[in-house]
This record gives sequence, structure tokens and C-alpha cells, in this order.
Amino acid sequence: MKWGVHRLLAVVLLSAVVAAPAAAAEGFTTRFVTVPAADGVGLGAMVLEPRAPGPHPVAVLISAWGGGATQNVIPAKNLADRGYAVVAYGARGFGESGGQVEVAGAADIADVSTVIDWALANTAADPARIGVGGVSYGAGIGLIAAGADTRIKAVASLSGWADLAESLSQNETRHGLAGLVLYLSGKANGELSAETDAMLTKFLTPHLSDADSAAIIEWSKPRSPSTHLDRINANHPAVLTIQTWSETVFPPDQMVELYQNLTGPKRAEFLPGDHASAESGGLLGLPSETWNSVYRWFDAHVAGSDDSITRENPIVTRARPGTQAPETFPDWTSAVGSPSRWELAPAELTTGRDTPANGGVPLATYSLEALTGDPPTAFLPLVSKRDAAIWQQAPLAAPMRIRGALTAQLTATPSTRNGTVIAYVYDVDQFGVGRLINYLPYSWKNVEPGSPLRMDLAFSPTAYTVPAGHHLALVADTKDPLFLDWTTEEGRLAFSAPSWLDIPTKGSQG
Repeated sequence: MKWGVHRLLAVVLLSAVVAAPAAAAEGFTTRFVTVPAADGVGLGAMVLEPRAPGPHPVAVLISAWGGGATQNVIPAKNLADRGYAVVAYGARGFGESGGQVEVAGAADIADVSTVIDWALANTAADPARIGVGGVSYGAGIGLIAAGADTRIKAVASLSGWADLAESLSQNETRHGLAGLVLYLSGKANGELSAETDAMLTKFLTPHLSDADSAAIIEWSKPRSPSTHLDRINANHPAVLTIQTWSETVFPPDQMVELYQNLTGPKRAEFLPGDHASAESGGLLGLPSETWNSVYRWFDAHVAGSDDSITRENPIVTRARPGTQAPETFPDWTSAVGSPSRWELAPAELTTGRDTPANGGVPLATYSLEALTGDPPTAFLPLVSKRDAAIWQQAPLAAPMRIRGALTAQLTATPSTRNGTVIAYVYDVDQFGVGRLINYLPYSWKNVEPGSPLRMDLAFSPTAYTVPAGHHLALVADTKDPLFLDWTTEEGRLAFSAPSWLDIPTKGSQG
């Protein structure tokens, strides 16, 4: 019954996007199969194959977290229209596929090769022209697989990750709410393995022990593309990564590092929005520049039919807020600005109390920004100066083009052994409404109360233009629903010199 529902969905979606059904019938065939994995697990797959004689370039599309074979039906149809034999499948434990969710474990990576084997044996596929792509979960699996299977010539990683441990936690502070959403959705839509369930449950424990934290990190290592970087580079696939600036799940800084360390053909695009928001329209059949980049990347590096994308600058960014024209650069260094330092005056706050400053709702707040162009806001006059430290600059005479990663050093003296501080950077208008540019947590554990503590903060990179007449504000408080914090009691946190925020800028906007 489950298979039947998904088949019906695929047929409906394919029919909805085809203007001339007769032409589509001449273009490709569609069938649903179960691909047998080596361990006996069946992988539910949708196969679209051109009617024209082969051999055809191959596109393997891997489902995102919770998805099945038809999740990528629109990109599959568009690739089939371009002459690709497409196999779109659900990762094990999800959708129509058997097995259990191993979170990009060894079996998940082997499944990619199994699907390629099946495509070569059961379609008119060209073994020398194979590409792999996916969104989120499928993106990470595809990247790791590119280091395991030399037949993969190109990878499209959309809203993927490079380092799973860094995705789960920053500065000793876990992304609790995002982790909870993934855990609950995984339980509801898939079959988690005992190990996966245990690790995610452990991750969500309010006060994680050092031993459990170390166990999660070890579990994460083989599930991180960065761990397999040498093998990926040895295989030399062409890698396209597309990431959003305000990623709640997989912050873009790790993808910048991965991009810089890749030695093969590569391209990276960074857009406003949250996890999977840039590609969601294309999954629904709407016009999508994101998916157009995927098709062009595959055409250049898999099919060999159009190499125009290889002659463009490989770094593409779109600034916030609003809908800005793309900016392109030959490398990441050219994309970032020169830092200017803002020295911060002494300040003090009471720990353990939340304020209106927060990072928003995971997978919702910044997805709305992708649609409207408006970042989440906070009315700064309502932020208590007792419960938060607030630093504000003078209004700008000209626009400020922030390009790159803000960094900060805070000298803080806590009155408690454990705690968390969250720093928020706002673009503030003349009425006191702050639009959130970036945020970052920092936790301390087992320190001597009353002793100065140096906090080094490296925010995720962004592109944001602050209008003339607005000003920057830095807000620090100690509670945010996004994070599993270490602030367990009320206390005092005093900031003193040297404390500063470095702002990377690229001049003023004309």
C-alpha cells in the first residue's frame, strides 16, 4: 500500500509538470523497482530512462532525511528530459526502503555503489558518466560515497554537511532543538537503528557527560565527508555545494573549509535562507536557480554536453536582506572583506534569564526569510539591560557590506562554574528594530568563579548589507530555546577589556 501511494504521487507530479504528455511519453519511461543491497535490504527506487538509444549519462538521486524514492521526482524528471538515466531512491530506513537508519553509516555508503551497479546492469547507462546528488541527508551520503566509488564523476551537495560533530555542537553548546526535530522526524518517518537511536538520545541528554560527548564525536567521524577528504580528492570528482547563510542544521562555515580543501573541479553557492529552503521550490516544480546549477553542473561534468558553467567564477553569493543580485568570485578569499575592529566597552548581565533576542525557530524562521527576504527581528528596547549585555554603534553614513565571518573576543568573568552565553549581531534601524545577521553560542564548564575567561567566537560566514542610517548592535544573553545550555543557576557575567568584534567589510554600496 505504501509503495502504491508513492507511485501515484510520482505519476501525479510528473503529469503536472509536463506540458505535452505525448512528448513526455516519447522522452522517457518511468518504473518503480526494489534494488537489492548486499545485506538483503531492498531499496525502493524510481527509475526514469530516456527512450532514445543509449548509453546515457547516469544521475543517482538520494533522498533527504525521512524521504523516499519520489521525493526528488521533479529533478529526476528534469534530468531525464536532458537525457539522463535517473535512479532516485530512498536511503535505507526511510520511505519504501528496508533496513534501518544508520546516519550515513557504512551500509548507506555501500548502497550508493549498489544502486550504481544496478543502473549499469538494468538500464542503458554509460559507466564512464555517473553523477550523484541529494539534499541534506542525501547530500552528505553522496559526498562520502564520492570517496568510496571511483565511478562517481560529479557530486551535487545541497544543504549538506562536512563535519557532523561540528554540526551537532558549537563551542561546547549543542543544537538541541534542531537535534530534537531531526530525532522526532526520524522516529516518525523511518526506522532508526539501535545505535542511531542511542546516539541521538544521548545527544539530547540535558547535561551530557564528557564520556558521552566523546562517544558522539567518535560516532560522527566516519559519517563526516571531511574525514574522507583524502579519498575524495584522490578520486577527483567535480563537487558542487549549495548552502544557505542561516543554516540551523549544517552551518556554512564547514562547507567553506571543505571547498577550500577540495582539489578537483568545484563550485560553491551561498544563498539566503535556512536548511533546504533554497532547493525546496525546485522540488515542488517551481523555477529554481539552485536546481538549474545542479543540471548545468551535471551537464558539464557527467554528460559532457555543456561546459559553460566551468567558465564562470566558482564562488557565487547572494547577500541579505531581500533579493540581491548574485556576486561571483574566483575564490573564497576574494569573496570576503577586510576586518575592522569594534572595541567593546565593559558590560554586565544576570545569567539564567531569556530575552527577546533569539535565533528563531529551526527550519522555519530563515526559510521564511528565503521567501520574503526579511530576516527575523527583535525590538531591542525590549531586551532587558539586566539580563543581556548590549553594545550599539553609531548610525552608518553609508551602507556597510559585510562579507565573510564576523569574529569576536570577549573577556568575561563568570560567577558560576558552568554557563552559556549566546551572542547575536543585529542590523538596527532608527526605530530600534533589529534584523538578525548572525548568532553563536559559547559555553564554559568547570571554571573557577571570579576568574577572567577568554571567549573566542568565530561566527559562520555571511553576506549582509547594512543600509545607511542603520547601525550594528551586539547582544549577549544566556538563554535560547535553540540550545542545550549549561546555564543552570542565576549569577553574574561581567565583560571587560580586551573585548572586541571584528567585522569583515568590502567597502560601501554605491
